[in-house]
Amino acid sequence: MNCIVIRPRPILSGTACALLLICAMQASGADYIIKPKITVSEEYTDNVFDDLTNRTDFITRTQPGLLLKYSAPLWDWNLDYSYDYRYYARGSRTQDTTQNINGSGLVKIIDEKLFLELSDLYNRVSLNLARDTTNESLSVQQTDKNVGIVSPYLVLHPSNRLMVKSGYRYINTWYKDPSAVSKQDHVGFLNSSYELTPTFSLTGDYNFTREIPVINSSFYRQEAYLGPRFEYADKSFVFAKGGIISTDYDNGTYVLDPSWSAGLTHFFGTTTANLSAGTSYSDDPQGNSTFQTIYSVSLAKTLQRGSLTLQGSYAKFETDVIVVSLNKQNNRTYSGSVVAVYDLMQSLSANLGFTYQNYHDLLLDGTTDRYFVDCGLKYDFGKELTAGLSYKYSDYSSGEIASDNRRINRLSVEVKKVF
Repeated sequence: MNCIVIRPRPILSGTACALLLICAMQASGADYIIKPKITVSEEYTDNVFDDLTNRTDFITRTQPGLLLKYSAPLWDWNLDYSYDYRYYARGSRTQDTTQNINGSGLVKIIDEKLFLELSDLYNRVSLNLARDTTNESLSVQQTDKNVGIVSPYLVLHPSNRLMVKSGYRYINTWYKDPSAVSKQDHVGFLNSSYELTPTFSLTGDYNFTREIPVINSSFYRQEAYLGPRFEYADKSFVFAKGGIISTDYDNGTYVLDPSWSAGLTHFFGTTTANLSAGTSYSDDPQGNSTFQTIYSVSLAKTLQRGSLTLQGSYAKFETDVIVVSLNKQNNRTYSGSVVAVYDLMQSLSANLGFTYQNYHDLLLDGTTDRYFVDCGLKYDFGKELTAGLSYKYSDYSSGEIASDNRRINRLSVEVKKVF
């Protein structure tokens, strides 16, 4: 029997989203804010393809856009949109324009009870779930991604201590790159919270998902969680949730995974410490059903004229064996970083960040070390006019994977104006 596959498309484009919001605002005659904006930048890179060729290029970017905001008793709308035009002076790429969309809307059908939530997010993401390449290049190993969500839901308070939220969520995920796997998700969800005391509560969640990708096997997934949350001091709390995830694929395969998450946030003075750990299935552009385990710790300190953040993490990515793909994610990543932001004077600020990552690719049986430096200056002229200078350096080294030995330098200057 022949099967016709319909590839999901974006449910909203950036231009359509902006025009719909503007028309809705003008038709209602309500108060709203529209702010045009534009960002112009020039970048030099000595490795435009992020490989061993070390080809240099100058990239001119022009990003006109709009900021829209509308609030009313019955609905709220927000949109941040920009069109990103890129010109490569030495012809490394000829067609590399993209868009950035972050739009959301909340319709209050029945006040404080029945809602309709809509959102659209369009951006460029890395094709490799275990490695984010967006800091090394504007386009290499990346794809445009659009996620449109429509979600009606009901919020009930059967008692003063109990809150129940239930609804449906339609998620349309589209990727521009043909190698990425677009999909549609139909999700039914139930979230609940019971307050035992003002500082101690129990939460329970259940999700039922029907996922239909354009390739690979469709499946039904059920997720159930239960756990406590305790706020032991001001802005300080601890939580834990445990449960299971069952996945029933249309090809007859059944996978059962334990799932859990736990965390601690402690606030003392000007410093906040966070500890977190957990497991979940991740959205993988390659279409793999990837189970992710992450442990992370961070320490953020607010300084008199800036901030300092230390962070470390361990992540493991495991692909369900039933998914057929040449690009299975079966990796482990260790990461540590330090980021400092400091106000040199009233209108001039500086940032400096250093990140170390170790990738362990179990398929290729090799490890790769990555060192990344990100620093810059930003000057605020007032009236929402800013100028910035940034420098990014990436160094990859591996004894087993020859292609993972490369360096990238990126230097850019940027001017941004919001009208």
